[in-house]
Amino acid sequence: MKTTCFFRYIFLIAIASFAREAGAQQELMLHQQTGLWQASATNPAFFPKDKRLMIGLPSFGLDAAHSGDITYNDLLRREGNRTILDLSKAIGKLEPENEGYYDQRFETVSLGLRLPAGFYLQAGHAVRINAVVNYPKALAELFWYGNAPYIGQTLNVGFSTTTFDWNELSLGLARRFGDRLTIGARAKFLSGISSLQTDDDHRLVSVYTDPDIYQLTLQTDYAFHSSSIISAIDTSGLGFDLAINELKNGFSANTGWAFDLGLQLQLGERLTLSASALDLGGRINWKENANYFRSNGSFTYDGVEIPGTDIINGTTDSLDFTAALDTLNDALQFQKTAESFHSTLPARFYIGGTFKLTERWSFGAVVHHQNSERRSATSVGVNAHWAVLKWLTLGVMYSVNGHSATNLGLSVVIRPGPAQLFIISDNALNAATPYGSAAVNFRFGGAVVF
Repeated sequence: MKTTCFFRYIFLIAIASFAREAGAQQELMLHQQTGLWQASATNPAFFPKDKRLMIGLPSFGLDAAHSGDITYNDLLRREGNRTILDLSKAIGKLEPENEGYYDQRFETVSLGLRLPAGFYLQAGHAVRINAVVNYPKALAELFWYGNAPYIGQTLNVGFSTTTFDWNELSLGLARRFGDRLTIGARAKFLSGISSLQTDDDHRLVSVYTDPDIYQLTLQTDYAFHSSSIISAIDTSGLGFDLAINELKNGFSANTGWAFDLGLQLQLGERLTLSASALDLGGRINWKENANYFRSNGSFTYDGVEIPGTDIINGTTDSLDFTAALDTLNDALQFQKTAESFHSTLPARFYIGGTFKLTERWSFGAVVHHQNSERRSATSVGVNAHWAVLKWLTLGVMYSVNGHSATNLGLSVVIRPGPAQLFIISDNALNAATPYGSAAVNFRFGGAVVF
C-alpha cells in the first residue's frame, strides 16, 4: 500500500487530466480546406467539388495547451543518466489559478456519397476526448514542497475538472440549391467510454499548519463523479488504493446525441462564405458504472509535517509516517454513492470566407468560437493557399487566440491519384517541438476520392 496523502492524490489526478485527457479543437486551417473530405467535420455542408464518392482513411487531430508558459520539459530535468520529475521550475511559472485543456479526435472511418437531385450523404465513426482542468498554484506547491515552507498559512488546494471520452457515430445529409447555396445537417449518436467530473459545489480542500506546535488542520468538502475510471477509494492506513476500471472502447449504456448544422454560399466566381454550428445539444448521460464520491470532514493532529518530495522520492520513513497519520483516515474517508450524471459537449461555431484570386492562389479568413461549462475561447485566422502543382497545395495561416497572438499555421496537401493526404497545424512551430511548447495543435490523415 502506498504511503501518500489526500492532496497528493488530488494533484496526481490534475496532472493526469492534463497529460492524458486534459478543450477546444480549433482546426482553423482544416475549416479552410474545403477540397479535403475531412473538412466536412467542421461543416456538414462541405463536399469536395466534382467528386462522387469519398472514403475517409483514419485521421488524428490534437489541440492541447496549458495556461502561461508551462511546457512538458519544465516538469523534468536530467540527473546523470536519469531523467527525473522536478516541478520547481514549473511552479515558478504558475499563476494563482491555472488551466490545462486537451481535445483529441480520432476519425476511424468515414464515407461520403453524392446522390441525385443535389443531395450529399455522409457517415462516419470517431473516438473523441475532451478535458479541462483548473487548479490553484497552492496544490502544486504542497504536492512538491510539502507543508514545511507554509507554516502558519492556509493552503486551499481543491481543483476542478471535466474529463470524458466517447464513441461518436454520425449520419448527415446535405442539399445543394441551385449553383450557390448548400445546406447540411448531421446527427451524432454518442456512447460514453469514461468520465471524471468534479462537483463545483464541493471543491474545498484546505491545509493549515500551526506555527507553534506544528498542529496540522485538514478540512475537506470535496466531491466528484466518475464512470469507468475510479470505482473505489480505500483510505485505510492513509494509503490510497484506487480501483481503476479497465477502459474499453466498446459501446456502453452511457449515451446521448449531438447535432451539426452548416451552410456554404457561393457569391460570384471567386468568393465563398461558410458558417457552421457543431455539437449542438451535445450531452452524454452517464448511467453505467456511474458513482459519486465525497469527502467531508475536519481533522486536527499535533506535530505533523508532510514531507512532500521525500514521499515522492522514497526518502522518508514510510512506516513512521503512516503510523503518525493513520487516524487522518476518519477525515478523508470518501463516501461512494451510485448516482447518474451528465457531461455536456462544448459547442463550436465557425464563420469563414475564401477569395480565389487566381487558379493557383486563394486567400481567406475564419473565426472560431467554442463555449463549454468550464471555458470559452475565440480564435481568428487569416490564410493563403498556393497550388504549387496539380497534386500539391501549400498553405499558411496567421491566427490569434486566447493563449497566443503569434500563431503561424502551415498545411501540406498531396493528391497522388485518387488519394488525399494532408498534415495541418494551426501552430506549426509548437507542433514540431511539442515537449518545449505550452500549446500544440495538429491534424493529419487521408482519404480516397472518386
